[in-house]
Amino acid sequence: MEFQTIKFEKKEGIATITLSRPEKRNPLSPQVFQELNVCLDDADADKSIAAVIITGGDKVFCAGMDIAEMQTFKKEDTFTFWNTGYNVVFEKIYNFRVPTIAAVSGYALAGGFDLSISCDFRVISDTARFGQLEVDVHLSPGIDRLWRLVGLSRAKYLGMTCEIINAQEAYRIGLADKLVKVEDLQKEARALAAKFVAKPRESLEKTKNSYINVINMDHKAAINWETLLLCNLFDNDERKRIMDKFLNKGK
Repeated sequence: MEFQTIKFEKKEGIATITLSRPEKRNPLSPQVFQELNVCLDDADADKSIAAVIITGGDKVFCAGMDIAEMQTFKKEDTFTFWNTGYNVVFEKIYNFRVPTIAAVSGYALAGGFDLSISCDFRVISDTARFGQLEVDVHLSPGIDRLWRLVGLSRAKYLGMTCEIINAQEAYRIGLADKLVKVEDLQKEARALAAKFVAKPRESLEKTKNSYINVINMDHKAAINWETLLLCNLFDNDERKRIMDKFLNKGK
């Protein structure tokens, strides 16, 4: 598939997806979602990939939906668009088999905000600006992932005031995992991704899956899940090989 709105690269175990319409501040649209879907499926099928970076480059991450295009939607098309485009792609990112990283500079607004918090981690530059602007344009914001990240009160504040916060505030409230200079953004995102490339793949993938599952379990079920996973990984020849290598390190 020839991409019109994004760039896609696979290198050294890392897949990088770059939104590439900077003149329009990288808006989301049905075509963007279609192309993201293709890239994510490609990265998922390629078992050499141990991490995915989603970025908009150093100037802007994503300023939300393409409002001009949204104005052309008919009422009967709305649910199909949100449920088969927006929801499918963001869920695919959230549930991806290996860690996903949003590398954010400039605006991450509305749908761009939701795209960033669909990733496991956010590396942001000092130019990053985050805002849920949906209420201001007579829509409603994404709620579930945000309150799990920053708590219910802060999620309500961001969702109902539509306030745009700077990088320092985003980092302070736990919305971002790493705050760096804009010139270091891509390097730092790749450095984080490289940490995952170096990990044993089976334990990395199963641990990622556990974080998705245990948050929706009660405490007892979560402990049982964690114990079964630990036993499954322990009873494994690859675990023995890796532990032997660890014990013999430096000998």
